[in-house]
Parts: sequence; structure tokens; C-alpha cells
Amino acid sequence: MTPHVSTLGRCAALVSILATVYFFGAAIAAHLVNTQYDFLRDYISDYAVGPWGWIYGSAFWASCVGCIALAVALTQSVPPIALPRTGVGLLVIVGITYAIDSVFPTDILPPGAPPTTVVGTIHLLDALLGWVLFAVGALLVSSGLKNAPYWQTWRAPLMNLAWLSVLLLIVLIAVVISKAPFGGLAEKAFILDRNVWALLLAVLIFNSQKARSQGRIWATPAERAR
Repeated sequence: MTPHVSTLGRCAALVSILATVYFFGAAIAAHLVNTQYDFLRDYISDYAVGPWGWIYGSAFWASCVGCIALAVALTQSVPPIALPRTGVGLLVIVGITYAIDSVFPTDILPPGAPPTTVVGTIHLLDALLGWVLFAVGALLVSSGLKNAPYWQTWRAPLMNLAWLSVLLLIVLIAVVISKAPFGGLAEKAFILDRNVWALLLAVLIFNSQKARSQGRIWATPAERAR
């Protein structure tokens, strides 16, 4: 791996870290200023609608940039043997779904109610696609990391977060179908897990250059023991 490529991977990881941190800040700010929404009941996309909607609207774009940057960082920093390219490709598509969700805002509806407009329908279908593709992509990426020594230590927490996203997605879909009054909470739990996974992975990639310089990425466990 050339220094240029290594630097590109680290820079992309930093962009992903900053974008995810921005997302957390914007999401918190959106909840503080949009007091008309109910934290338990209303879905987080609702916060992108209204006078302060631009705050969470910008969070969509931060997630778009962060997700695509994370995919770039993976391709530049993870050994090919440990890089599931299908998973990386899914992360790129997930990033695009964030941009689409920003362009097509949600309909403000009661829990479980179907969209009433074409724009709202596009938002819902696109969000659902992004949720599913993220869960699959996170599993593929986390699973592939077992083939690289540096990543073996962190594979377990990444896999746990990936499987938790699958579980939370199933719960979210069940809550939406049942029209339970806490769909917003279920969705926010899924989104929190998703961003924690992305942030942890980006931080690990950012630190991987230091580990590489110390010979801890490409060496096998037997070689590291000598």
C-alpha cells in the first residue's frame, strides 16, 4: 500500500468521523428545537419538516457523505482478503439513500399510517431500502474483517453492533406494522446503533495507519508472537 493510498484512506475515515459526529449534534439539536414532535411516537424524519427542518435535513447529507467516505476508507485501508466488496458497495448505496430521503421529505402521519403523497411514499420506500441494505452491508463488512490480524480484536464488537441493527430493524418493522405508539423510539434506537457502528469502524480505520507502521496489520498472530 503506497503512502498516498494510506493517506487517502485515513482522510476518508476522518471525513466519516466528522460527518457522524455532526449527525449526532444535528439530531440532538433537532429534537431540542422541534418541540412539537413526540420523542416516543414520531419518526426522526419528521424533524426534517417544519421551520427548523433544515437542521435534521443537513443531518441526512452528513450521513450521505459519511457513509460514502467510510466505504472509500475501507477500500483504501483494509487488506483485499478482508474486504467484502459487496458490503462496501451496499454502504455506498446506503449513502445515496440518505440524499434521496433529504430531497423527498416524509409525510407527517400517525404511527403506522401509510404515506398520502408520492413524495412521502418515495421517502418511506427509500428509507426502508437504506435500513435493509445497511444491516446487510454491516454484517458483510464486519464478518470479512476476521481475515485481517489488526481487525480480529475489534471484529466481535462490530459484529455485535451489526447483528443488533438487524434485531432493531425487525423490531422497528414490527412496531410500524402494529401501529404501536412508540415507533419513533424504535427507529431512533436503530439509527443510534447504525451510527455507533459507523463511528467505531471509522475510528479504527483512522488508527490503522499507526498500527500498520508498527507492523500489526499484515503480520500473522504467529509472527507477532516472535
